[in-house]
Amino acid sequence: MSTSHAAPQRYAFPLRILHWLMALGFLFMWGCGFAMTNLVPEDSAWEETLFGLHISVGVTLIAFLATRLLIRMRTQHPDLPADMAPPERKLAHVAHIALYLVPALVMAAGWAEVDLGGHGVTWFGIPMPQIFPASLVPNIAEPEEIAELLHLWLAYGMLALVLGHILAVVKHKLIDGHNLLPRISLGKNQDNG
Repeated sequence: MSTSHAAPQRYAFPLRILHWLMALGFLFMWGCGFAMTNLVPEDSAWEETLFGLHISVGVTLIAFLATRLLIRMRTQHPDLPADMAPPERKLAHVAHIALYLVPALVMAAGWAEVDLGGHGVTWFGIPMPQIFPASLVPNIAEPEEIAELLHLWLAYGMLALVLGHILAVVKHKLIDGHNLLPRISLGKNQDNG
């Protein structure tokens, strides 16, 4: 892409903040989801508390993801290392798209699960719109369970995607000699290597 300005060395500061806030948010979501389904008694006060937090943080992450996507579309971002092989460039491009798409699907399935279960999504006590009414799927038995299963497997898929993302950063640093972490870090800019 031809531009009048050189590509920046780092992502825009709001993108860097959102990246790390979302990383913390998703770590919480995986831990909270695991605790809800495996560590606390079903229908207990703890499960209800974790369920409420899980939903509220999920709504927050939806807002962060939408904001992040808008900022990303409106700002320049750093170029990939010049010596990166074309297949690896393509894979990096696909992976970055997946890192936006898969979380959106995870959260949509979670919202559908709550709506279809008749609980209603709330954000720290504030009711949110019902996006997935049961009337959308009148001929499907147990739509809440289907959404729950989708949410679960998409969340596991996202976890695998994030682990692959982290391993790629480590591989670039240790094998290729490209220190990509400063591009997204919050600290002072360092040599990208």
